[in-house]
Amino acid sequence: MQVVSIIILFILSFQVMPVAVGMDVRKTPAFHLISGILLLVSGQLLLFLIGIWLGNRFMHLLSGIKDYVLFVGFVLIAVRFNMEAFKVRKGERTYIIGKSSTYIIPAIAQAVNTFLAGILFYFMPGTLGNELVYLAVFSFSLAILFVLIKNKKLALPAISFLYMMGGGILMGIAFYFIFFNH
Repeated sequence: MQVVSIIILFILSFQVMPVAVGMDVRKTPAFHLISGILLLVSGQLLLFLIGIWLGNRFMHLLSGIKDYVLFVGFVLIAVRFNMEAFKVRKGERTYIIGKSSTYIIPAIAQAVNTFLAGILFYFMPGTLGNELVYLAVFSFSLAILFVLIKNKKLALPAISFLYMMGGGILMGIAFYFIFFNH
């Protein structure tokens, strides 16, 4: 189960990529780049923590049907990932932003799937500290990688492909929860 949660966290970290592509290394000062990347990672972590908190408050009410809740929840997240893939491919989900303070809204908007997964993590065994570290490391690494990509036109198909692949893997994980997680 720990491997499944690490895979889920890795896929959720894909959400920093469209915003990171919009950061221009040549035109933006280093301080704004670093603070922008930290805001992206913080947005992921904040929404994941809020999801965990809400899951701890309310998901005990659904513990009798946890397999179905995990299945439906991860199917919805997978569908959202696949829908986002088409928007990223068209360039609708990239943000060209100059100041680091303007990264806050896109960072939070892109982390909604992480919020939903945080709610579902109530049913998954694991320690919160490890999950946060994995999510932070994955998000930070992908943000740095996609900030440094020079060819932004080729980055969009790559991000779209990763989103589609992530959606497919999340769909497979959803079926794992409904059929094999007993």
